[in-house]
Amino acid sequence: MAQSDRPSLDELLSASHYWYHVIELEPSVVTPGWIDLRPHVEATRLPADLSGQRALDIGTFDGFWAFELERRGASVIGIDIDQIPPPDTPQSRWAEVQEQLAGSVPGTGFELLRRWFGSDAERRSVNVYDLDQEAVDGPVDLVFVGAILQHLRDPVGALERVREVLRPGGSLVLFEPVDHKLSKRSEPMARLRIAETIWTWWYPNRACLLDWVLTAGFTEVQELATSVVVDSTGTKQHLLTVHARNG
Repeated sequence: MAQSDRPSLDELLSASHYWYHVIELEPSVVTPGWIDLRPHVEATRLPADLSGQRALDIGTFDGFWAFELERRGASVIGIDIDQIPPPDTPQSRWAEVQEQLAGSVPGTGFELLRRWFGSDAERRSVNVYDLDQEAVDGPVDLVFVGAILQHLRDPVGALERVREVLRPGGSLVLFEPVDHKLSKRSEPMARLRIAETIWTWWYPNRACLLDWVLTAGFTEVQELATSVVVDSTGTKQHLLTVHARNG
């Protein structure tokens, strides 16, 4: 990438954009953001060296995980949706969502950061329910799913599509919120939250999240670390790392 294509720091930080991820631009300089995941990267147990591998970041937004995967050597595609309101939004809430997202341009943060970092990572507008190998130029070696399933009407259907693009033996890494209180119970269950918030359909317990992955056909499903993540409003979430394989 030509140096002239790189935005200035002022241009990047003053962009008219809702920053979801806090992303470090240089030492002591970060973007604004709703959530800072930097302290929790190691909890995901991502491979240190992904050289020569293709990785897919589901629901990439500003690209925090896409750029992290690229730093580890992977060739990365991040997918997200450009449609406003998002297709899983209940029709009764369309006006509310459109009002909240008025003026936002999906992909703005990702593109600014791609230029800033001189990155080769790509962002593509793909609905996860429409995901297939053609949409991402063939099978991938690793798929990262971070805090996305809760926003979907059909989490298992989404995971089935993810499995379609993952090569046999390929790795799935989930970093998903779980309901801490419900997780004290061993039977799979989830809270339906769409009546409370326009953005979240399901809040599963640990057993439910694991069952979603198993039901979608993944094997070697492992429950790993739980991270307590606090967003900019002070809301606390428990995010569970799950690793699995395709076959």
